[in-house]
Amino acid sequence: MKIINEILLFLIQWLHWTFLVLIGVSVPLVLLLEPIYVSLPICAWIMHLGFSRTLDCPWTRLENVYRSKTGRPEIGGFISHNLKVLGIKKKK
Repeated sequence: MKIINEILLFLIQWLHWTFLVLIGVSVPLVLLLEPIYVSLPICAWIMHLGFSRTLDCPWTRLENVYRSKTGRPEIGGFISHNLKVLGIKKKK
């Protein structure tokens, strides 16, 4: 069962990164390809969801469930965790 949880954790992390990359690519595309009255609310909503400190990301919650099942420590935030992994420290 542990190997299945490891595979599921890998898939969740991969899908999480894919989702973030697609969202990052979609913002400039929406700004370029749609009229301002369409793109402005969409980009504002994407930025609100991405940078809100009060909203929990469902992908991070799901990842934390499988991290605990595999014996790994839970993470506070997906991006801050991966910046630490890469050796980039967040300014306070």
